[in-house]
Amino acid sequence: MVLSRTTVRVLVVAAVVTLFTFNYIYITSWASNDLSSTSSIPSSGDMTYEYPGYDVLLAFGDSITQIGDDPNNGGYLAHLTRHYERQMDVLNRGFAGYNTTGARAIVHRVLPKTRSNTRSSALSGWYPWQSSSKPGKSTGPVIYNSTGSIWPSRNSHFPSSARKLQLCIIFFGANDAQAEGEAGHNPIEKYAEDLRYFVSLLWSPGSEHYSPDTRILFITPPASGELMIKAKMRSGHMPMIRNKDTKACAEVVKKVATEVGAPYVDLYSAMENRVHSANKRAEIPNKLGTSNSTSAGKVESTVQAAKSGKYGGYDQFLIDGIHLNPAGNKLLFDLVVAEINKNWPELKPSSPVLAKPPK
Repeated sequence: MVLSRTTVRVLVVAAVVTLFTFNYIYITSWASNDLSSTSSIPSSGDMTYEYPGYDVLLAFGDSITQIGDDPNNGGYLAHLTRHYERQMDVLNRGFAGYNTTGARAIVHRVLPKTRSNTRSSALSGWYPWQSSSKPGKSTGPVIYNSTGSIWPSRNSHFPSSARKLQLCIIFFGANDAQAEGEAGHNPIEKYAEDLRYFVSLLWSPGSEHYSPDTRILFITPPASGELMIKAKMRSGHMPMIRNKDTKACAEVVKKVATEVGAPYVDLYSAMENRVHSANKRAEIPNKLGTSNSTSAGKVESTVQAAKSGKYGGYDQFLIDGIHLNPAGNKLLFDLVVAEINKNWPELKPSSPVLAKPPK
């Protein structure tokens, strides 16, 4: 039997239409399954096949944050990423060289938009912490795989799978503390106002980024190792930063955090206390005289390991007088986790569901 060309064409078209129809029905049926519901997900015993779309911890800061996910330097964000694996996505939004004024110019592209309205003038002169309500306070346990995402489904700045901004870390001040005349210098009053502005974007109802359930954690700038900075300045690669100016910025962070009702990590004081404690211990061998005893030897070795005579002990925690080394990053990570656990125990990581990929 010989088929005509017309008949062959009709059969080919019919086959193609049937194939596309089958694929459409299959894809539509598959896409309609709600992956957030375990009832529609195939399981094997206690193993559930699920990709939940994790909530987000956003770190907003300067170069200390930008390199904070460097595993070769033991970055504090690298530690946090491991700490919250399969619980929250740690999103690094660190910008080297930025002070709070520079950050204010880009913050609207950093924070997720929760409303379609333009930036409201209602932010000017009014802050949510002046009212009786307390933003950033959880009313119950956090459901990491929460529904009702406040993050855009398609946005060039954010992962499409993100669900909700659970915690925002604000960590500026190392550049703001630069000496007057340096590029990053920021007047202390302006620095304080910028920090308040960042909070208002998340906690003020008139903001397009309004997210009252988002927790905010401030971090003070680290102590500055002036001797290390001066050594770097000789090669022309470092602005002048005095430790007294860094301390002033740290005090502003604590003041603003207390004012708005947000907790803070006092990294500055933590470093200073450890550096000065090591320097005090350095005086012990002198009081022990020239004893050859084992105990004296142990004290001497401990002191030399803890204190650097060349840079006053700040190289325990800093690479160049400003940026954290692995020990400084580990210190910051421990302080951040302790503050999170103290203020929001619901954010403590739980054991993730052990899931195998579907066959």
